[in-house]
Amino acid sequence: MPCGGVLLILVLISLSLQLGSALVMPATVDAAIFVAYLVALVAIGYITTKMARGFEDFSVAGRRLKLWLAFSTVAATWIGGGITIGVAARAYAGRMIGAWGTTIGFGSTLVLLGLFYAGPLRRLRLHTLADYYSERFGRPWLGGLSGLIMYVAYVFAVTAQVVAGAVLLSTVFEWDYATSTIVSGGVVVAYTVMGGLWAVALTDFVQLILIFAGILAAIAIGVGYVGLGRLSVLLGEAGAFDPRILLSINFWALFLVLSLGDIPAPDLVQRVYASKDDRTAGYSSILAGISYYLAGLTSVVVGVVMKYLEPDLPDPNLAYPTMVKYFLPVGISGLVLSGLMAAIMSNADSMLLAPSIVLAKNIIKDLIRRDMSEAELLKITRYAIVVLGVLAIGAGLARADVLYWLTLAFDVLFASLFVPLTLGLFWSRFNWQGAAASIVLGAASRIVLEWALIAGVIVEWWVASLGAPVVSLVAGLAATLLAQSR
Repeated sequence: MPCGGVLLILVLISLSLQLGSALVMPATVDAAIFVAYLVALVAIGYITTKMARGFEDFSVAGRRLKLWLAFSTVAATWIGGGITIGVAARAYAGRMIGAWGTTIGFGSTLVLLGLFYAGPLRRLRLHTLADYYSERFGRPWLGGLSGLIMYVAYVFAVTAQVVAGAVLLSTVFEWDYATSTIVSGGVVVAYTVMGGLWAVALTDFVQLILIFAGILAAIAIGVGYVGLGRLSVLLGEAGAFDPRILLSINFWALFLVLSLGDIPAPDLVQRVYASKDDRTAGYSSILAGISYYLAGLTSVVVGVVMKYLEPDLPDPNLAYPTMVKYFLPVGISGLVLSGLMAAIMSNADSMLLAPSIVLAKNIIKDLIRRDMSEAELLKITRYAIVVLGVLAIGAGLARADVLYWLTLAFDVLFASLFVPLTLGLFWSRFNWQGAAASIVLGAASRIVLEWALIAGVIVEWWVASLGAPVVSLVAGLAATLLAQSR
């Protein structure tokens, strides 16, 4: 039996056992809706197994995604636990710089990608982001090196989503954290490993509907409880729209790190490759960016309202789930909780798929077994998804800190991969020597600066997060010019 089939059975057994305990809750309808949603995800993965007829279908959905499906999968990929639970938590805690820096920064990634990067990348007709580093610079080992960095970084990124899902599951069903983590990771691995990007794209379409249904319901219930007049006062008292936020160096540092650092995200670029043409790739990213801004605005409102309704929550991360669980009617609550879980799952499935394809193609096939058949490549990709999922579940069990894992993941990508991607696309003289120096020294400097931050040698977080990309830029330029002068 394929590994996807085994996972399907294990996940369904786990959900059935947990449903038995969940049904003793007063909100039986909510529990049933939530579990039905999780089972439906796995079922979609099983159904789409036949759609992934080969590596092209599995990795880039046959390059046939039309605008509506491309937009939904980009938006659902980006709207996750960070913009919902995370931003609401920051607003609840009065950290508006972080709330808006996250919202505007991550949203601007999609806008910038659509405006400047999507067209040139789509025309290359590649399968992975690591293919770009290999093909553009004529060195397959650069594709392997960048692919290894992506895979390691995305272990951390997937961990963040698994942890967010576990927090939501434990809040809804009052399961223990370990069980919630295993179920959270197991469901997303199961449907991703079976259907590939077809499964991810189709579930993302469904999940985007749930996400925005949840967002609208949360806004409606919040306004219903406090009223529009009181809401305006609360937002003012919280400093939600204080223009002084724009004068903060922390805001602009966060904006730069998130808006530029996430452009070399393999899951986003995978959707660029999967779009049916250049215009679709660009428009879908821009529209998704706009939807991300709206999702962030909603989360800020939720955080502020919950600070008024429940000012003594033990953990700010509970603000969004608590509003949905205790302030919405039964049935509606189950749907909105499913929407929150959809946001998390749609992030996690994309983060599982893209780096696993990179590991299989750019490291194992291109560098180790060049005669590998397409069937073998597909099988290894599925194994890589399972391994990545297991590593993420293990890391999530070890440390339940969403923001820690996310920061770790995207700082690595910004430090090492953003500069060679950008210079390679827009400067024809940029060569492989510059790319190699940029990747290696950028990653190395980020490790050194992190050590300096922990040791107290430097105080501000943004010195480490912005310093490494600067090193990457200088190293790339110097190595390129030095090689051309010989």
